[in-house]
Amino acid sequence: MRRRRLPPREPSEANKRKVDLATRAFMLPSRIILNRFARLSRSGVENLPDGPALVLSNHVSLFDPWFTITAARRTIHFMATAVAMQHSLIGPVLRNFGSVPKKKFVADVGAIRMIKKWADLGDLVASYPEGQRSWDGELLPLLPGVEALVRLLKIPVVPVRVLNADRVMPRWAEQRRHGTVKIEFGQAKSFARKTPPAEIRAWLEQALRIDQSDERNHFPVRGRRLAMGIENPIFRCPSCFAWDSLTPSEDHVRCGACRATWRVDTHNCLIAESGGARSMTIVEARAALRARNLEEDFIVDPARFAQTGEIARSEPAELLDIRGEQPRTIARGQLALDAERLRFIDPAGEDRLNLPLHALQNANVELRRQLAFRTKDEAHYEVVLPRQSPLEWAERVEHWRTASTRDAP
Repeated sequence: MRRRRLPPREPSEANKRKVDLATRAFMLPSRIILNRFARLSRSGVENLPDGPALVLSNHVSLFDPWFTITAARRTIHFMATAVAMQHSLIGPVLRNFGSVPKKKFVADVGAIRMIKKWADLGDLVASYPEGQRSWDGELLPLLPGVEALVRLLKIPVVPVRVLNADRVMPRWAEQRRHGTVKIEFGQAKSFARKTPPAEIRAWLEQALRIDQSDERNHFPVRGRRLAMGIENPIFRCPSCFAWDSLTPSEDHVRCGACRATWRVDTHNCLIAESGGARSMTIVEARAALRARNLEEDFIVDPARFAQTGEIARSEPAELLDIRGEQPRTIARGQLALDAERLRFIDPAGEDRLNLPLHALQNANVELRRQLAFRTKDEAHYEVVLPRQSPLEWAERVEHWRTASTRDAP
């Protein structure tokens, strides 16, 4: 749910006092409210320096900044996306805690300046170097530029691992579960201005990575309707690889093409039940799909692709312009992708949007059913898909956008 955009608190001594006061005043209510969602555990808080530091964390749930600030029990200025800042529950919390709005997947100079000013005032500042929430708890590739941020700020870096949120609050789940989320603050480390970027990246990847197969990194979870929403990250059957064929029902998911059936448990495992299915974790299912998609270039119908060049066409959807205060509907119709363009076609067959892939900055998933894409000239669109996986489309568009950029003269 979105609300109107509120201006962030600008870095200043006066606003620092306001944010610190708000953080202290809200700490007890915050712990009480969060207990409705998850039991919060913490370790390594003593690793946080008394002065400024850059907190870098893995990212699993929309609540991660709130969890981390509450665990630290002090002000942390997180860089947060517009979607998070506009969220009906999280948005006001982030603003009161002095969060900094940031454009997603782009070098946001304004956000970096604001973060540096907060650090210069002696506060903790924070970012999620993956740039988005993980769908299965696995660490995503770190975005380019995190090394430059570390060297620019010239303050200690504190790695933070968010443990078990992938089971309590899976990004794809329609219903949250109940269990413990642990915030683990690692040892602070300082880097010289001339430290090689590869050295910073290697250290950070090791510090943030979580071994999902090690149950010591997890805690008991209970919940209901555990399969609901799983067709978003698992948008092909992991048994027969049919597209958009999985239908969840309570704790079970079934492929309409091959009849394979699984039960989903609180360990994020697919337990085989019938139809020739085999048991696997969601991480393993995602890895199998990733390999198959790369092999087939995300092409849904090879015969149609050979005849028309069309890679995929979506179900009927809604196209929104989200540059303003409130989203504005442009058209209803279907997305169509070929090797050079992303189009949105209305029921009359007219193009309501026709974008060369090389003009796209990125495609990503904001909320559960919303595919967002930004162009290099700062246009920002959103496509609301009623049933299809927006992650499927984001990965497909990114695959072909990257190829078009690589092949461009």
